[in-house]
Amino acid sequence: MAPGKTAPRLLQDLLTYDPRYEERAGRNLLTSAPPRYHPDQPTAAAVPFRNCRHTLFNKSEQSQLPAVGEDLDHTTVYKVASYCSQCRWHVDITVDFRNSEPSTAPCNKAYHEYPLHHFLFEGEDGSNGSNGLGAQRKPRTYRFRCSAPACPTRVAISIKPPQLSEQDVETLTNQAQLRRRWESAKQLAGDRADTVMARRVDAPDFLNTYLQDSLKPVKGKARIPLLNRKFLKTFGRDCDSILTRLGFTSAVEEEDDGGMAEVWYLPKPDEPKDPLESTLRNVIEDTRYELNTIILSFSESERSGCRHQPLYPTPSRGDIERMLACNDYSKVKGRVETRSTNHEEDHPYYASLGAIGDFSDELILFAYSRQAEVDVANHPYYFECLQDLANGRNSEMLGMQVGILASQGFTSRRDLETAYQYFGIDPAHANVISDDHIIGTFKARLADISPSLADETRKQLRVLGDARNSDKIRAEAAEAIETEEQALSWLDLDNSASDDFVQTMFSLKTQDNPACLDTARKAVLIIADRRQSQRLREFLEKGTMTEPEMDIGEAYALFSVDNRTLKLDLEVLKTSVDIANPGDVEKLQKAFAIIQQDQAQNFNNKMVDPNQPEARRNDYPLDSWPVGLRNIGNTCYLNSVLQFLFTIKPLRELILNCENHMQEASADALKDKKVGRTAVTADRVAVAQKFVRELRAFFEHMISAPTDTVRPAIDLASLALCRTDSPEEPTKSPILAATEGNGLGSIDGVVISGPTAAPSGVATPVTPPDSVMDDDNKSVSSMQAMDLGDQNDRPAPPTRPPPVPPRPQAQSKIDQTKTKLGILEESARQQDAAEVMGNIFDLISCAIKGDDVMREGEQWDTIKKLFFSDVTTVRDTAKGAEKLSELRHNYLVSPGWRDRHLYATLDDDFGQQEMEGGANRYDYIDTAAPILVINVRRIQWVKDLVYDRSHISLDKILYMDRYLGETKTLNKDDLLKLREAQWQKQRKLREASGERQRLQTTDIEGMDLVDTIEETSAFVNDLLAEKQSELQQSGAGSLPTPPPELTDALIDKAKHLKEDLDGLNLLMSDLESQIETVFKDCNDHPYRLHAIFTHRGGVKGGHYWIYIYDFQNGLWRMYNDEYVTIADEKQIFEPETNVTLPKASTGVVYIRADLVDELTEAVRRSPEAADTSSDRSTEVQKDVEMIDADEDVRRSPEPNKHDELTTIDGLQVIEGVEKE
Repeated sequence: MAPGKTAPRLLQDLLTYDPRYEERAGRNLLTSAPPRYHPDQPTAAAVPFRNCRHTLFNKSEQSQLPAVGEDLDHTTVYKVASYCSQCRWHVDITVDFRNSEPSTAPCNKAYHEYPLHHFLFEGEDGSNGSNGLGAQRKPRTYRFRCSAPACPTRVAISIKPPQLSEQDVETLTNQAQLRRRWESAKQLAGDRADTVMARRVDAPDFLNTYLQDSLKPVKGKARIPLLNRKFLKTFGRDCDSILTRLGFTSAVEEEDDGGMAEVWYLPKPDEPKDPLESTLRNVIEDTRYELNTIILSFSESERSGCRHQPLYPTPSRGDIERMLACNDYSKVKGRVETRSTNHEEDHPYYASLGAIGDFSDELILFAYSRQAEVDVANHPYYFECLQDLANGRNSEMLGMQVGILASQGFTSRRDLETAYQYFGIDPAHANVISDDHIIGTFKARLADISPSLADETRKQLRVLGDARNSDKIRAEAAEAIETEEQALSWLDLDNSASDDFVQTMFSLKTQDNPACLDTARKAVLIIADRRQSQRLREFLEKGTMTEPEMDIGEAYALFSVDNRTLKLDLEVLKTSVDIANPGDVEKLQKAFAIIQQDQAQNFNNKMVDPNQPEARRNDYPLDSWPVGLRNIGNTCYLNSVLQFLFTIKPLRELILNCENHMQEASADALKDKKVGRTAVTADRVAVAQKFVRELRAFFEHMISAPTDTVRPAIDLASLALCRTDSPEEPTKSPILAATEGNGLGSIDGVVISGPTAAPSGVATPVTPPDSVMDDDNKSVSSMQAMDLGDQNDRPAPPTRPPPVPPRPQAQSKIDQTKTKLGILEESARQQDAAEVMGNIFDLISCAIKGDDVMREGEQWDTIKKLFFSDVTTVRDTAKGAEKLSELRHNYLVSPGWRDRHLYATLDDDFGQQEMEGGANRYDYIDTAAPILVINVRRIQWVKDLVYDRSHISLDKILYMDRYLGETKTLNKDDLLKLREAQWQKQRKLREASGERQRLQTTDIEGMDLVDTIEETSAFVNDLLAEKQSELQQSGAGSLPTPPPELTDALIDKAKHLKEDLDGLNLLMSDLESQIETVFKDCNDHPYRLHAIFTHRGGVKGGHYWIYIYDFQNGLWRMYNDEYVTIADEKQIFEPETNVTLPKASTGVVYIRADLVDELTEAVRRSPEAADTSSDRSTEVQKDVEMIDADEDVRRSPEPNKHDELTTIDGLQVIEGVEKE
C-alpha cells in the first residue's frame, strides 16, 4: 500500500499544489510520495519554486459548512468551496461521512489513539489519463480516505482552472485590442459610436455587472444590443467566445423600424440549489469572484467610476481545518504557524512521514506509526526519518521510542543498506535474495575473517535478520559464542559494562525470546569466567546478585564527574547532596565521603569553613555600593534581572514587606483571582509565596551582607526559572505517563508507548525562543531536522533500552533530579531574560492580594501598575476597523540587520503591518506603564539560527508620544494622521531596501553584485593577458578566449550598478531622515533610560550583564555577576569595533521621567559587621562557574586568580567565565 499523509500535511500540500507546473515538476504534490531524502545526494525542493502559494477564500454560496456543535452521522457531508485570490484557481473540498456504520469513530483530538486523520489516496476523476499542455488545465478530483480502521471519513479535492484564462483576461484588458475595438465600433456604428475608448477596467467591470444582473434578473436588463455604445467599444465581436462560454446567447431580431439587429441575452441560471451540485449558476459565481480579483488588481485611480462593489469573502483555511479535524492539533513549542505561505521548507523527513514541522513529538510518533502500518515495505526508511527527527529535535521522548524500536529489531534504511553491502549484496536486489543465500554468504565470510571481525559480521547479519523478520537468520547470528567479546556482543554490551548491566541485558534477552535462555546463560558464564566474577556466578546459580561495595569510580560517577584528576568544588557537591531526593541521600552521602577523602589526600582539598568571608571584588565602600551576585550555573541573565528588580523601589518595598500583602489561599479568597487570564489555584499561591519569601530573604541579604558579593539561593533561581507549580520537583516520570494509557497504536504487533525515561537523564527541550543562549562547543549535524532546534549538545538517543541496573540506577536517579542545579541549568538554557521576568511577575501577582479587578477578571496590583501597559491592536477587516486590547509587560523589537535607532525598531513593532489575507494592522498604547521594558530579538532564522549584532542607538530620553493613543497636545485623529504619513514613507523605504538587496545579494559570501562583477572583470582581463602570452609563445591558441570588449562592458556595468546603489543609499538616508522628523515636535511623554541588558556571544553561547543608571548619584554602573563597577557612557552607548564578538543590547528599560526618583533607588545598603572571630586560612575557595570555550567570551574585569579546570555534572567550568 502507498504512503499516506496526515490532515495538516494534506492541507499544506494543497496550499502549494499548482497543476500548471505539475508536468515539469515530475510529480503531483497531493498524490505522489514525496522525494526520499538521502544525506549524500542533492535534496529536491519540496515545492517547485514557481508554484502558487494559495490564499484561499470562501465561496459561501457553494459551501456547506458544519454548524457549531453538530454531531456527525451517516448522512453528514460538508463542503468548502474556495478560490485563490492570486492564481484564481478554484478548490472545492468535500468531507463525506455518508454510508458509515453507526459504530464508527471519526478521528479527532479527543481520540488519543487516532488524534488526526491519516489520508490515503484512492484515485483521480476527470483527467482521463490525458497528457500534454491542455491536461494541466483540466478540472480534476482527487479522492482520499482515512486509514484509521474505524474512521469513515472520505475527502474529495476538486481543482478547477479559472473560468477566465490568461488569454481571456488579455482579450478583455489589453490596451491595443481595446483601441482596435473602438476603431471597429466607429466604422460599424458611425456617429452612434462612443467618442472615448474603453478603459482597461471597463470590460471586467461591465461583465461583472451583467453576471450580477443574471443572478438577480430584473425586467428590461436581460437584452444587450450589439450596437449599444459601451458594449460595442468594450466587447465588440472579439469577446463572443468568452460570452458564449459564460452562458450568454446571441440572436438577430427585427427592430421597431423594421431593420435587423444583433442582440445578446444574459445567462439564465437556475435558482440556487444544493451546494453539492454544479450548475451554470456556479460558473457565473466563480467568474464573478475572478472578476473581483481582476478589478481589484487595478489601481484605485483606474477603478474610479466603476460600478463594481468589491467582494470581501472570508479566508477558507479555518473552515477547511475544522472539516479535516486539524484546527487545534498539538504543536511543538515555539512554532506558531506552518510554512505554506513562504518559501521556507521543513526537513524532507517530515513530508516522508506525512507530517509537518510544527507537530508535537506525540504527533510525529503517530504519523510514523500510521506510515509504517500502511506501507510496511518502506518501514526502514520511515524508521530512519523518526531516528533523525528525534536527533534533530533533541527529543527525549522520540529518542527513547527509537531506542525501544531498535531493541525490538526495527532497522533504519541506512543500517539496512550498510548490512546488505557488507555482504556484497546490492540493496536493490534484496527482494529476490533468499535467506539461505544470505546465511551462506555469512558463513563463507566468517571462515575467511579474523576473530576480531566476527562480532561485526554477526551484528550485520542480525540487522538483516531483524529487517527481514527472519528467525532463521537471527538464530544463525546468535550462534558461536566462545569468547568474552562474542558474549558481550550477543548481549549488546561492551567491555566497560558492569556486572549489573550484564544481568540486566540477560533479563531483557530472555524475556523477549525465552528460546535463547541457554545461549544467554552461556554468554554470562563466559563473561563471569573471564572476569572471575563471583557475583555473576552467584546470579547464574541463585538468580540474585549481592550489592557491591562502592568504589571511588562509582562515587565520582554518581556526581557525573568523569575526570578524577582535577580539584573539585566540594561545596557544589555538598549542595547536590542537600537537595537530593530522600531516597538518594544515603548513597550520595557515602559517595561524598569517599570523594572528600580522595580530594583531601590528592589535592589537600577540604571543605571551606562556612564562617570564612568571601574575598573582596572591589574597593568601593560597602555601605554605599551595590553588591555583586555570584553565579550558580547557566543563569547570568537571572543575576541581571535580579539586580534590575532590586533597583525598582516600590517593588523592592513590596517584597521586603510581603507579609502585609500575602494572598489568603482559601477557596473563597481565590474564586475570582486571575493572573495572566488564568485562574489561580491554592497550590500556585503556595509556590508563588515561597518564591516571594525567598526573594525577600535575598533582597534582605543584598542590603545587609557584610561582603560585596552574595549568591542567590538555588531555590530562588529554580522558582524564577521553572514555570511549573512545583519547580523543585522533577518532571513526572515518563514511564508512569506511558502506563496511564498514552498508547500510540502498534506496528506489526509491537506496541508503541508514550515517552519512557532516558538512562542519560536528558530533558526534552522546547523549540528555543529568539534569545536562548546555549553551548557553542559542539558541532551541528547536517541531519538537524528540527526547524528551530539548532542545539546539539546532548548525548545521542540510546540504541537500546535496557532497564537501569543498580549502579547506573543511582546514576539515573541523580540524573532525573540531577539535583536542583541540573534542573535549573536545563531551564536556563530554554528561557531568555524576558521569560524569566514574566515568570517572576506572575509569581509575585499570584502571591499577593490584588488592589482591584481589571477587565476579564484580571487582578490589578503593584506589578500591573508598574510594568503593564494596555496596548490596542487595530485590524482592518471587511466589516471595518476591529480593535483588540491586551496587557503587555514588555515590547519585542528586531534590529533589522542594520545599525539604527531604537525609535526605528519600535516603529516596526507598532507600525502598519500586512497580515495574511492582505488586511493591515497596527498597535498603539492606550495606557503606558511607568516602567517600559523593551526586549531585542537578536537571534533570527535565516536557513539556520543566526545572530543579528546590529547596533541599536539609544537616547537617554525616549519620547513615547508616537506610540500612544493620544497625548497631552494631540488627539487620536491628529496622531493617526502623523502615523499614516510615517507609514507612507516607510513603505517607500521598504521598497528601496528591497531593490538595494536585489542589487547587493549574490551567492558569494562577503561580496555584493558590484564587487562580483568587478572581480569577474579582473579575472577576464587576467585570462586575456594569459592567453595573449601563450599565443605569443606558441603561435596558436589552444582554447577560445573571451572577447576583448567583455572587460570594458563588465566595468561599465559595475559602474552603473554602483551608481544605482549610491542613489538608493542616498534615497534611503533621505527617507529615514524624513521619517525621523514626522514626530519631532511630539515631546509630551518623556521616559528616561534606566537599564540595558547586554550580551556577548552567539546563537549557542555567551554571557549576560546589565548596565543600570543611578538617578540619585548620577552615574552608570556595570553589574557583571559578582563585579559591580562604574561604567563609562562611551562604553555603554557606542558600538564596539575591532572585536570578534561585539556586545549587543538584548533589552532596555525606560522609566517615566517625572517618576524616576519615586520609582528607582539603585543603592540600598546596611551591611552587618563581619564575624572575624574564627581562625581562617589564607586561601579562599572561589565559586565554580561556567565557560563557553568556543565562543571565547571574556568578561571585564577578567579574573586571573583561578586556573583550575573542573568538571561538575558533566559540565566544564572555569572560575570567572561562564557558559550559557
